[in-house]
Amino acid sequence: MTDVNGDLELRVSRLEAQVAELTAALSFLRDKTPQQTVASLAHEPPWGASSADGASEELLSWVDRAYILPRLATTSFILVVALALRTLTDGGVIELQLGTLLGMVYAFLLIAYSWFAYGNRSAQAPVFALWGTVVMCAVVVETHRVFQSLPTLVAYLLLAFTGWATVLMSRRFRVALPVFVGTIGMSFGAFAINYPDPVFPLLTVIMVLANAFAAYATRLLRASWLRWILFVLTLFMVQVWALKLGLFLDKMESLDFSMKGFLPAVWGIVLALAGIALAGVLGKIQDKVSKFDIVLPALNVLWFFGAGSYALGLKLAEPWLFGLPAVFVGCAHLLVAWWLVRRGGETAPGTTSFALAGGVLIALALPSAVGHALIASTAIAALAVGLGFVSLRSGPGGMRLISYLLQFYASVSLIVLVHATETTAPSLVGAAASGLLALIGAYHYYWSRRNPPPPGGPLTDRFNRDDRWAALLLVAALLSGFFTLRMGLYQMLQAFQLATPPVFSSGQSLLINLTAMTLLLIGLRQRSKELRNVGALITVVAVCKVFLDLFSFKGLPLLVSIFSFGVVAALASFVLGRWGKVVAEQGLKPEVE
Repeated sequence: MTDVNGDLELRVSRLEAQVAELTAALSFLRDKTPQQTVASLAHEPPWGASSADGASEELLSWVDRAYILPRLATTSFILVVALALRTLTDGGVIELQLGTLLGMVYAFLLIAYSWFAYGNRSAQAPVFALWGTVVMCAVVVETHRVFQSLPTLVAYLLLAFTGWATVLMSRRFRVALPVFVGTIGMSFGAFAINYPDPVFPLLTVIMVLANAFAAYATRLLRASWLRWILFVLTLFMVQVWALKLGLFLDKMESLDFSMKGFLPAVWGIVLALAGIALAGVLGKIQDKVSKFDIVLPALNVLWFFGAGSYALGLKLAEPWLFGLPAVFVGCAHLLVAWWLVRRGGETAPGTTSFALAGGVLIALALPSAVGHALIASTAIAALAVGLGFVSLRSGPGGMRLISYLLQFYASVSLIVLVHATETTAPSLVGAAASGLLALIGAYHYYWSRRNPPPPGGPLTDRFNRDDRWAALLLVAALLSGFFTLRMGLYQMLQAFQLATPPVFSSGQSLLINLTAMTLLLIGLRQRSKELRNVGALITVVAVCKVFLDLFSFKGLPLLVSIFSFGVVAALASFVLGRWGKVVAEQGLKPEVE
């Protein structure tokens, strides 16, 4: 009996212990559940976080069932107050100036309360930030545009300060929504203030600030699409300004403030965007360099040159006054690329981007800077060789590829210029320039084949595998050399009094066919697939030329043209048929096509 009582007491004590544990656990859950609920309601993923999915999480939080209805209710009350102020002002109950002031004070209070709410991690903080910014921009735009009771400069300043306040809020609480809304709001508000005739100098300042704010927002939001939107809006502003400028210059002798300063604004925008791109490739905007920062330098100089060329067409400046500083900016891009290599090595992000932007801008602006397109083409060819030297010593493989493209561009631009300015009779100046470019291109090709390219990163190495794009140098040299030989051919025919259009055209066909035959034979002898392929390409050009000759003239010149092409076709057939056997006889592995 005593044992039974002892067991019963032991069981009771165990039950009491378990009940105590369950009671403690239940109390803990009761204490923690409200905190978890509040944390869930106030949860904003970007708080101090920089994960890649922060943007989607923050946007999806707006439709979370836990607090979508409270936020909708808050939105309704905010709009009711705003509409009430507007109604009282429209009805004359409140004087216009006082109504405007009350509207701005109301928007300011909403933004200030959102700052306070973010500090307390309130679920309603994004609502007040969103509608505070929207109300402020709407009041500023309507007050200035409809009621015309707000000075233009004050209106733009209020928009800029609104955007700056959202930036400070985002920086303080590590949230993306305020700066996102502020950037979009200030941009569209600035466009709408004086639509359809905005004050472009002030609008330029707003757009530069918006692009800078968007770059900062990218670190919080991980949304490069915001930067793309503002970049396109900026270019749209420049386009509208340029079109209006052309219309105003035709109708007015002097321009007012809203139309002045096109070129200075263009310079300011291009330098600001270049600085943003540099900050991006240096990792100052986000840890991983975005594609936007990689392509921005090249896009930046392209639109800049287009806008500058339009301004030159309107006689807003002398060509050298735009071209010379543009060349200096291009050189600055090249120096930035070199500095990035020295700072971060051959694989440093942005080196190829800035080198490409610098080379493109110099190539486009140099004719305006020096005032002579032939000299500019020669200088571009020399620059291409210089970039090749730099890439071999300390630059990435991408810079070497850019040197190939510049060399090819120099030859093609010269040929287009010579063809557009010369008549049937070629000039000595054009022949001298093309001959010099042919020598530079041939040396560049020879040098590239004696000096293998350095590594240029996965993308560059895949794009320029086995340095295949060096063939552009050979094509450029042949194109330039053809125009030089074309001059010699014309002089020889002129000496024998045979420089008629049919004979001259047939002689050019003969030059093309001889070039194709020479390359095919040298390619077969040296087992050079590159020379063989370029020879085949020139053979295709010969086909087109002979086809045109059939409809242009007849007689002995046509006979010479067709016969020479027949020899080329037969030789090409022999080379292509012999190629595999020669490679097999030498015991060499065929090259990959």
